[in-house]
Amino acid sequence: METTPQPRFIDNGDGTITDRMLNVMWKKTDSFQDTKKWTNWLKCRDHVKKINADKFAGHNNWRLPKQDEAWSLFDLTQKSRDKYGDDIYLHPIFEPGSAGVTWTSDTRDSAALIIQYEDGGQIWPSQYANLNMAVRLVRDLT
Repeated sequence: METTPQPRFIDNGDGTITDRMLNVMWKKTDSFQDTKKWTNWLKCRDHVKKINADKFAGHNNWRLPKQDEAWSLFDLTQKSRDKYGDDIYLHPIFEPGSAGVTWTSDTRDSAALIIQYEDGGQIWPSQYANLNMAVRLVRDLT
């Protein structure tokens, strides 16, 4: 008898998504959806502090994703829409209307890594860059 594979993502109904593959919890919305503002990497840290101070979904250990975590969300078999209505390759369990990119915790010199969900690109803009950027927060489950 075959068993149905368990889904990777589970919507927890509280604005969070459990990622069974990585054993982490994602925030269902990104910082742009939360604030209606673009943010550079340095201001992302302020967003993390606010989300943690507010104990979003009962937790205060939210953080920027690591490169491999953020990259794992890029999936050519899944489609959603970014804030402009364009296709992005992000599982539709995440709230549509996001920035289509996420900052990561990975840095080198004064740059920080961005993962782009519209094309899978990875770029290293300045941490001070005020571009159309946002962050999708994550927390460890263990």
